[in-house]
Amino acid sequence: MMWYEYPILCDREQFLALMRNGMTVRDIANLIGCPESAVRTAERRHNVRRPVVIISDELRRKLEL
Repeated sequence: MMWYEYPILCDREQFLALMRNGMTVRDIANLIGCPESAVRTAERRHNVRRPVVIISDELRRKLEL
């Protein structure tokens, strides 16, 4: 199956949420039941570069000020 046949990989926000939770390509592939290559393709198609920085809500609020 192609990467776009997996709804979570197609939805950029859902995909980024998994990455922000610290999941690796392998973790995401195992969760969804797809090949790792599909996850890597989704990263490229959504123009996502690792590492995705995880910041706390408090720091996020401070940065918005």
